[in-house]
Amino acid sequence: MMHFSKEFSVKFSRLSAVSVMAVAMSCALTACSSGDDASTGKSASATSQAGSQAAKIAMPTPEDLNAVLNLAADPNAPIEQRTQTVQNGESASDLFPVMTKLRDESHAQFQVVNPILPGYSPNSVLAKVNLVLPDKEPQAADNVEFVYENGKWKLAQSWACTLIEYTVPDQAPPMCSKDKGSAAPAPAPAAPAPAESNAPAPAAPAGGN
Repeated sequence: MMHFSKEFSVKFSRLSAVSVMAVAMSCALTACSSGDDASTGKSASATSQAGSQAAKIAMPTPEDLNAVLNLAADPNAPIEQRTQTVQNGESASDLFPVMTKLRDESHAQFQVVNPILPGYSPNSVLAKVNLVLPDKEPQAADNVEFVYENGKWKLAQSWACTLIEYTVPDQAPPMCSKDKGSAAPAPAPAAPAPAESNAPAPAAPAGGN
């Protein structure tokens, strides 16, 4: 059996204590590291959620939407810009000359006023638009829809046609009547009831003869 000196035993005990402390510190550091990773993950998740909320579409102001309507009717603006003011405007270029003519000939003005309300979809809003004509009381159109597409607010195509047809119905472009052609036909009028005859009813045949 091997015998160790007292001095060696003391040194061994000290080394063992140091080793135990090192292991304890290592475990503590590992726990802290795991906690830091979890904290970092939570921070990243919170940042991602904040970014998602920031990405939500900001509610436009009346000034923003008035600028859309003014640009749509501006004959001096490039047609490429004007078609970006109405939903599906790229395929409805015949709409914009009518809007210009409406403004120039009738001196009509469309003015968006508060309130601006959330629309039928996450990327749309509903606004009140006043139609102002010379020497006439302003007339209000409620729930006029604007949609947000490709980073721009646009007047809904159906409302572009509605505003034109309301103001100058005889100048509405062909594209505004396309949907009307697909509407169900009105029911045919009921046939008139046959007139009562004044002729006597035919006599019953004589029985047996």
